[in-house]
Amino acid sequence: MASVCRTAREAIGLHRIEATTLLDNDPSQRVLEKSGFEPIGMASRYLHINGEWRDHRLFQRILHAGPPSN
Repeated sequence: MASVCRTAREAIGLHRIEATTLLDNDPSQRVLEKSGFEPIGMASRYLHINGEWRDHRLFQRILHAGPPSN
């Protein structure tokens, strides 16, 4: 997870990275939170999985506070 965030920041120049999990996927949510992601909300009917639209919990990690790179 750290290498993905480092690449997103240094090679691609992203300011933030976003991840989602199914609402009941506690193990993945713990991994995200231990990796510096913070919960930011919920997306209703986010993805169609196994024949039904499923709600997801949204997470973000701010990668840097500087201005956008050009």
